[in-house]
Amino acid sequence: MENGKSSNSGQARRATPTDNLPSEAIIHQCDEHEIKFDIPPGFSIPEQLGTPLSPRVFTSTYYDSEHHRLGQLGFTLRKRVERGRGVWQLKIPSGESRVELEIESGSRHIPQLFLNLLPAFFRTDEPVPLGKLRTWRTGRLIGEKGTFVAEVTLDSVALLQDNKIISRFRELELELKEGKVDHLTSIRKALQKTGATPKSLQPKIFQALQLPYPLADPEREPTASPSERIRARLQAQFNQMLLHDPGTRLGRDSEALHQMRVATRRMRALFRAVRSFLDPEWTQKIRQEVGWIGSLLGEVRDWDVLLESLQKEGSDLNSQDERGFALIIRTFQEERSLARARLLEGLGSDRYLNLLNSLEDSLGHQPFQPDHPTMVDLARKAFAKLDKCVEGTQGRFPKEELHHTRILVKRARYAVELAEPFLKKSSKRFLQQAKLLQEVLGQHQDALVAEKQLLSQRSFTRSPGVAFVTGILIERFRNRQTVACQNLSQLWGKLRKFGKKLSA
Repeated sequence: MENGKSSNSGQARRATPTDNLPSEAIIHQCDEHEIKFDIPPGFSIPEQLGTPLSPRVFTSTYYDSEHHRLGQLGFTLRKRVERGRGVWQLKIPSGESRVELEIESGSRHIPQLFLNLLPAFFRTDEPVPLGKLRTWRTGRLIGEKGTFVAEVTLDSVALLQDNKIISRFRELELELKEGKVDHLTSIRKALQKTGATPKSLQPKIFQALQLPYPLADPEREPTASPSERIRARLQAQFNQMLLHDPGTRLGRDSEALHQMRVATRRMRALFRAVRSFLDPEWTQKIRQEVGWIGSLLGEVRDWDVLLESLQKEGSDLNSQDERGFALIIRTFQEERSLARARLLEGLGSDRYLNLLNSLEDSLGHQPFQPDHPTMVDLARKAFAKLDKCVEGTQGRFPKEELHHTRILVKRARYAVELAEPFLKKSSKRFLQQAKLLQEVLGQHQDALVAEKQLLSQRSFTRSPGVAFVTGILIERFRNRQTVACQNLSQLWGKLRKFGKKLSA
């Protein structure tokens, strides 16, 4: 195993976010869908599965932070050398798959493009080499209807130190090549019949070095105390922030930004719900900082939602209106680009890195206040505020109160989620109903924001053609608001019924 600092002196220290990665530097970019398996001694891939692949031998040097932040969240950063050709690889988790980026380079230095995506993991530290693995790979291509849909590979892996083998293990991988993820199901079952057992997507270097993966989650332990559950829930949202940070910087998929924003909003709501458990001064400050980065994320996300809604509502416009519609889209795309530039500036700032350090250092160590309510009390209190708000309007849901109502629904939902192990079974029904009501209120809010944005652009009124299209779109978004409000009373009635049972 290699020790010491990497040769990337100072690169991690001042890495800045990137928006458009130069395409000529990326030799490979794809979504990776794979399943890993443990296998018994003597295992071999059944010959009937497919066409043999040519055997390969390569070495891979893995890099991470000293705290193993990348590997613990499923990221892989490595340099692979095969037949004298060097390739740097970065794998970024993305839902149930991973985005795989490759840059061909013989340099010992980690490509700056990759470091630009990873400052949340390295911060002021330098990347360190975790170790070097040599892999002997065999495998088979599996075809279906004339197309190779999957690849099964059997890896014999050796951990090297000073070019000497320290330990060995074998691993089986099934990876989708073409088609839908469902195509892997029958192949997985066939492999399981031969003795293979699916396992987590643990990085090979973590298995070789016997590093813990994934992070322990005391929230799932049946004996978890309230303090352990609170810390675990906050830690989970912090992990989600980190998990989606590189994808947000990459800008390839708006879902990464959406999930990162959700994590900041949930974390902020959780801090608010449990503020009586923690030091009030620290909690107020950390909520403010999480809210700051959340607002930058939210601004871009709002433009994404608006542009998606516009494309849907404008899909059936006639050819005469297409020019005006295109101008509206270009105007909002420019606004979105400006918002993204502000977000990238924020993600590249010391303020953001200081926030990450503060959360990492404090979440597991913040002392709990001696006198605080129970989590059940917090859940009941959150619902009581929601109930008071809605009943104060006689359940009529006036338009000007809908956004505030949505906020109170989310707060009640998060508080009940936190207290769920200590509540009755009715809490599950409450959470299901809260999600439904929250979704409908969100649809109303998105349509209302779209209407306001269209009305705020005075330039749209200067051209009769653009003004006409704007009017059509505004009318459609108002109709969306009306539809969203139609079932609010019914949804609230069901939620209130289960909410009342929280206090029973």
